[in-house]
Amino acid sequence: MFKKLTIIALTILATAYTKAQEIWTLERCVVQAQEMNRTVKQSQVAVKDAKLTNKQDKYAVYPSVGANSNLGFNFGRSVNPATYVFENTSSTFNSWNLSANVTLYNGGRLKNQMKLSANDIKAAEADLEQTAQGIALQVAQAYLQILLNEEQLKNVQRRLQTTQEQLTQTDRRIKAGALAANARLDIVAQIALDEQAIVTAQNNVELSYLTLKNLMEFPVDRDMKIETPSVILPSDTKSDAFMFKAVYNQALGSQPQIRAGELRIKSAEIGVKIAEAGLLPSLFANANVSSNYSNKILDITGGKPVTFENTQTVRLNGQLVPLTLFQNTLIDIPKQSYGSQLKENLGQGVGLQLQIPIFDGFQRRIAVDRQRLNVESQNIALERNKQQLKADIQTAIANVKAARKQYEAAQRTFDALKAAFDATEKRLATGSANGFEYTQARSNLDNAERDVTVAKFDYVFKIKIVEFYEGKKLTLK
Repeated sequence: MFKKLTIIALTILATAYTKAQEIWTLERCVVQAQEMNRTVKQSQVAVKDAKLTNKQDKYAVYPSVGANSNLGFNFGRSVNPATYVFENTSSTFNSWNLSANVTLYNGGRLKNQMKLSANDIKAAEADLEQTAQGIALQVAQAYLQILLNEEQLKNVQRRLQTTQEQLTQTDRRIKAGALAANARLDIVAQIALDEQAIVTAQNNVELSYLTLKNLMEFPVDRDMKIETPSVILPSDTKSDAFMFKAVYNQALGSQPQIRAGELRIKSAEIGVKIAEAGLLPSLFANANVSSNYSNKILDITGGKPVTFENTQTVRLNGQLVPLTLFQNTLIDIPKQSYGSQLKENLGQGVGLQLQIPIFDGFQRRIAVDRQRLNVESQNIALERNKQQLKADIQTAIANVKAARKQYEAAQRTFDALKAAFDATEKRLATGSANGFEYTQARSNLDNAERDVTVAKFDYVFKIKIVEFYEGKKLTLK
């Protein structure tokens, strides 16, 4: 029973550890980095801002409508804003105004502004894609660095195991009297060096994981384990198959920085049309509705008699007229209501406004010339990007060929040193070689093995860069 419980507990612990050690593929790492990286997020904000600008430009063709109201109190001699009569008395007034304006023609400026902002959205999206691809390349490099460091860690661990086995055999021979006691000293020293190399290799693995986590905005205190795919070296014909012209033509159609440059040229050309619109007349239509109220407007319509001691404005037969009322004069004059005043004082108006540019110190002409210079500047920038892309592809293809030669040379060196080590190991077994010769041969072989591992991963990464220019997805499968 206890044995079964132990097995169950170990199974639960193993499952929990497996869940803690999340397995991350290269593709998943790239997606995580592109979703969480702050540089990518900043580019996403730029896309959203471009979309808001386009929405604003679309709504600019609609009429603008506004309303305002004015409420005040006059005292002393002043003009009553409801009657437009000078009065030497206090009064309360209120006015309302509703107006609308719409652009009928402005040289196509609004239409071209919409085209410009729509084009800028595409350019911002291309910039976002370029940023995301740059992050993907950095993630791929960090991912391969982890694989390289883990491979080197395995190599030094195997080396330590081999050296320990060699020490066991040497101790047996010393015990049998076939070797002197000091024959083990060089091997013991080699074990110490191997243990030191393991510590260094483990630290390199941790540092490479830290680099990848930072690119992914991944919590550094959270466990992570990348997938270890079978990194298959391409055939020699793979690197020979990369032809500059073919790769360059593919890159022109797939690389977002080229697409962004072409879009910015188009935006600059639209900007010229927008600037030229400033040289043309503009026509606007407007309409307004207004009304007002004053507490000093009276209406002779019947009511209770009141006594007035000053001059008042009254409405007589639909007209506002000043009426001088003497003290103790009784007359049937009630005040007009707020609603009826607004209704009777209601006024409307419509109009057209034509603006014709005649002379402004050549400011509009200079604006057009400046936009034309912007078109020229964007063309130069695109040609510069194309030239840089051409140089980058040429360098990438040359690096692939050089990396393949480096790997082949490292492999030949390893094969030769492996044969030398095997011979030294056999001589050590027969007593014709000492421990120093063995550790020296072992060190040379270890260095060669490390060089082969580095050259292999460098070769793979160089090929991935060229495939990136071809527009292919980053993957190790």
